[in-house]
Amino acid sequence: MDAPSSHTMPEHWTELSAAKRQRKLCREQAEAIKNACRKDCGKDKVTECPKCYAKLMDRLRSRYSESEEREWFSQRRAFLHELDGLFQDAKDRRGSLKSIESRIESEKEAWYRWVLRRYPEFIAAVSDRGVNQEELRGMLDDPDRSRQELVNTMLEGIGKPPNWPLGVDEFAEKVEAATRDDAARLKKLYVSEFFTDALTGKALQSAESYLDEYSNSETMMLEDVMDKIALDFQRSRSSKPQRESHKRRLDELKRAKTAFEQNKLQAKSLKGAQAARPGPELYHLPPCLACGNPVLSSEVLSCTVCQALAQSGGEGQLTVYCSEACYARSHDGHVKSQHDCEAGEHCVQLHDPDVEMGDGTSRTVACNECLDRQEATLYCSDKCAAANIAKHRQKSHGAKTTANAAQALVRSLQPFVGSTLESKNPGLVMAQVDSN
Repeated sequence: MDAPSSHTMPEHWTELSAAKRQRKLCREQAEAIKNACRKDCGKDKVTECPKCYAKLMDRLRSRYSESEEREWFSQRRAFLHELDGLFQDAKDRRGSLKSIESRIESEKEAWYRWVLRRYPEFIAAVSDRGVNQEELRGMLDDPDRSRQELVNTMLEGIGKPPNWPLGVDEFAEKVEAATRDDAARLKKLYVSEFFTDALTGKALQSAESYLDEYSNSETMMLEDVMDKIALDFQRSRSSKPQRESHKRRLDELKRAKTAFEQNKLQAKSLKGAQAARPGPELYHLPPCLACGNPVLSSEVLSCTVCQALAQSGGEGQLTVYCSEACYARSHDGHVKSQHDCEAGEHCVQLHDPDVEMGDGTSRTVACNECLDRQEATLYCSDKCAAANIAKHRQKSHGAKTTANAAQALVRSLQPFVGSTLESKNPGLVMAQVDSN
């Protein structure tokens, strides 16, 4: 089984489409509250009516705290926690909506910078078109450079899309509609958008080799094409063995950032073991995360982090798959959305390419206090936790952390998962799913 792609750009298109859709829904419902207040309470301004003002604040807060779709802010848990407090202050007349809007814009800018750091090919590409690469990297780390400056610099380097920005919004909406429809329609849309000259209708000369492979494969995804293009781009810049070795090392570090995704265990009944007693959670399984079909308890593949938390008394449910194909298709996205490194854009791997991660699996650590509550706040390594856990503990636990105390505040994830599954499922063996 191939390693998961490091490119997940369609995910960001759908995040932005979801944000646009949810913004519109929230705006309409907020207007409905204001109109009802004028009609039923006789107030021209909703701020003059304590009941309706509180209702409006609750609706605005739920826009972020209760969104059921994956949006740009969904995994930024520290931000959501802070935002919840800001909305409560506004509801209690101790804060203003203007300050909340400012905080949201600031976080969105941080998200945009994170996206650019996550895809270094963007920066490499703009440098080839006359934009200074070091200057752009400096902009990413300079809080005084606005998001608009970053956007303008990127557009200068990669070229502004036709009919910007309306054309991009329309394309994102088409992707969303095609995703709901069928894979063939989505592939046709991608071919038209990325591989074809809009004027002639013919394949772009530079895209012909990729288009042939993409069109003739039933399993190849756009992300796979992006991987191939990025690899070819890297090779064209340097053919020296040491450069190739360095790039592979960087790829390994990126994969290590979500190392816990490699801790893929399949619960199988031990043949002949009459004492096998799986936990009750394995008899009442949710549907397959990937396809929605029922999952047989005798053939379940699960996210072991979710399973360990659920079986140790946590409130979350199991995340299961009915087949290895479904596992391969959806588990990577599940890990990134639910179990990503808590440090986010402050992860040490994004700032220190020389950090040693080993194979990654045994280096993922979790906050002790969160594990004691059957929750998982994870860091890709003990080094990353040491650099970032103080912020988490202050926001989530109200505790200060000294510089030399971090090591004692986390524990390795793998022993917790392994011991929990073993103790809660006596008589079952755990077999690792091959991800190679």
